[in-house]
Formats: sequence, C-alpha cells, structure tokens
Amino acid sequence: MKFAHIADAHLGREQFNQPFRYEDYVKAFREAIERAVKERVDFILIAGDLFHVSRPSPKALRDAIEILELPKRKGIPVFAIEGNHDKTIRETSVFDLLEHLGLINLVGYLREPRSGEFQRSERKGSRYLVRGTFDDVEIYGLRHHSRWQLIRGETNVLKALFKGKRGILMLHQAVDYLSKDTPYSDAVDLRLNELPDGFSYYALGHIHVRRIAEPSQTGLSGPIAYPGSLERTEVREASHIITYLSREKKPRIRENHDGAKGFYIVEDFQPEFIEVDARPFYYVRVEGSSKTELKRKVEEVASLIPREAVAVFMLEGRIKGGISLAEFNDLLKGSGIKYYNFRSRVVGETVSVEKVSEEELLNEWEKELFLHLRVEPKEFSNSIDDFLEWLMESFGKKAEEKSKEGKKTVQKDKVRKDKAVQREGLKKVKVKEKVKPAGKPSSLDAWLRRDKP
Repeated sequence: MKFAHIADAHLGREQFNQPFRYEDYVKAFREAIERAVKERVDFILIAGDLFHVSRPSPKALRDAIEILELPKRKGIPVFAIEGNHDKTIRETSVFDLLEHLGLINLVGYLREPRSGEFQRSERKGSRYLVRGTFDDVEIYGLRHHSRWQLIRGETNVLKALFKGKRGILMLHQAVDYLSKDTPYSDAVDLRLNELPDGFSYYALGHIHVRRIAEPSQTGLSGPIAYPGSLERTEVREASHIITYLSREKKPRIRENHDGAKGFYIVEDFQPEFIEVDARPFYYVRVEGSSKTELKRKVEEVASLIPREAVAVFMLEGRIKGGISLAEFNDLLKGSGIKYYNFRSRVVGETVSVEKVSEEELLNEWEKELFLHLRVEPKEFSNSIDDFLEWLMESFGKKAEEKSKEGKKTVQKDKVRKDKAVQREGLKKVKVKEKVKPAGKPSSLDAWLRRDKP
C-alpha cells in the first residue's frame, strides 16, 4: 500500500500582495499532485488548508478543480479534512462542492452520512463519524478545532471519538512535541499524550514545517508526520539565511534546514519526503552603526541573491537619528531581485549624560523645596494656598494677605468641586457590567452531552 500525504497548500494566497506568488502556490500544489499520480499511489490525503481563505476566489477554485481532476482521471481517491483556513462557521464549505464534483472524499464528524465507494458512516449521537476506506485501510479524521473544543476538563474528545479505531488518523492541529521552534510553539492545540493511540499513521497538517516523530520517541502505535506547507509562508521557512553583523568581515550564507518544501510518499506507513521546486526565499539580517555602513552591506548582500528569489531584509543597529526604509527600497531598484522588502530593528542613538555632583545639579533653594515636596506636609494639607504662602515667606517674599472671607469662599468652592467629582465617580462605578450570553454549543458538545447507552 502506498499513499501521498499533503498539507497546507494555501491555494489563492498572494503573499506580499504579489500576483506571481499566487501562481507559486498553485504551481507547488500541481507539482505535488502530479508527482503523486506518477508514483502510482493508491490514494492521496490532504490534511487541511487546501485554500488560504474559506471563500476562495473563482480563480483559486478553478485551479483547485483542474488539479484535482488529475488523480480523479486515474481512479485515485483523495481524502480531505478542513483546516483552520478552510472551515466556516456554517455546516457547509467549499469542500462540499469539491466532494459533490467527485474530486475529494470528506472525512470527519459530519451532519450527513456518506456511503460512496470510498466512504463509510457510523452514527454518533445526532451526527455521523465518516471515514474513508481503501481495501482494508480505514482513514479517520477531524477538521481543525481549538484546544478548548477538544479538551474539556477531564474529557478528551479525540480519545472518546476515536476509541478503538485503527488505520490512519488525519488531523489539522499543532501538537506540542513537534511544534517546538515553529510559529505554533506558543499556540499548541494538543499535547502528545492527548492523541488517541492505535493508529498506524498520524497524518497531520498545520505547523508549516516538516516534522516526523517515530513510535520509539512518542510511545504511540505509529509515526506522527507533518509534511509542512508546499510553499514558504514566512521568514522562518526561508530557504536561505544570510547574516552580515557588525563583528563579521563578510556576509555568511547558509541553507535553512526547515526551508525544504514538499510532501510525503508513504509506503507501508513509512514516510519519505518528496521535495517540490518552491521559489527561493532569502532572509537577510544586516547590522550597522551608520546609514552608510548599512547601505554598503545591503548592496554587497544583494549580489548573492538569485534574481528569481524573494528576499526579506532585516536592518539592525543603533544609529543617530534612525533610518528611513524608503531610502533602502530605492537602493535596490535595479538589483533584479524578483521581490524584496525591508524591515527595521534600528534604534536611535542614545544621548549619554556625564555624572554630576549634587551641588552642580541643585542649588540650596531647590534642595529645600524638594525636601518639602518628597512627603505630604500635614500643615499644608488643607489648602495649596497655605503651602504657597509658606514658600514665598521662606525666601523673603511676603505673600499678599488674603481676607478671611476670601479664604472661606475658596474653601466652599473647593468643597463643592470635591462633591461634584465624588458624585461623578459614583455614577461610573454603578454602571452595570453586561453579561455575555452563553454561546451556542458546538456539534462536539452535543455529542459529549448525549445520553450514553
């Protein structure tokens, strides 16, 4: 038995608002499907995020249909689940259309049963657990869910839903053990021990980088595999990393071990990575202590980047007055690089102050004033006017005497103002908090609360 495991195609994405990047994502998906067909796989798995948005453009939908026609013509079934980019809050999604056209077979916890050539359904509460079948292999799956939907106190939805199941489990979730050093390391959906045991292969998507954990590492019955995205989606997936820091005499360039893009061909549940021809993506860190130095280094590095590449430059350093990124965009206009942009971590130069003595910093008048201001003097607590009078008299400047009647008027005005402020404060405190209405329970909630036989 041999099958292909693909994830995170993100069809329809125009990265950096560049139309050529749209074509790059389509090209990578087409190459993966064509290679799978050429390898004569028995079936294909798409572990979520086939599209970049849940409502793809007509063009993206047309491209997906044309490519998925390739395995259909060869009689190769495609099994799929919805990723977080594919799913909608409604019951239906664009996947229902693809299924209606006979291009994919949905698996998961669905409202309607399926009973086609490659699908079987099992009643679970008010819904159906739909699985794929090919010969004696069963393919289970569940579309992307947030952690709070999957782990409810002591209840593990996955283990409850797939108890006693065997074959392949397809999920679009970030598992902590394999998500380290990825964009999802701080936003995991599942811990390793929360995955249900018993499956021969765990076909996962979501984290965009290639990862495999063997049973000897996890204690589970089969390998956990992420093929990663088919195209590069951010700088951490760059194919090459260039650094040109202050301590370096020339730029250093290295390939990124997480930068390879592709999918798995899995034979007897052992995955082999197949690389696709994704566009080169360079992440460049340049550090300098002046604009002149930064510009010189940027021009030097640009000569190392292929013309067909995408490049993201990160400028770093401490420079007086900072920098304007527009100056650097103009610098590379004639470089021929397919696309580039600049980002900045440059900070303005700090102004140093020499240490001065207490006598140089404050005169006697200022020191005495600060001594009185450092704590609240009780004798001046009733009126700021009293404090000012003391201040003037202390330095030989008699304050103009105020009449007792005038003081009483000031005091009454102050009392009225204080009461008005208090009343306004009480009004704000008494504002009632709105109670958020309870949300509509999800389909998984309903199944968990069902009356068990």
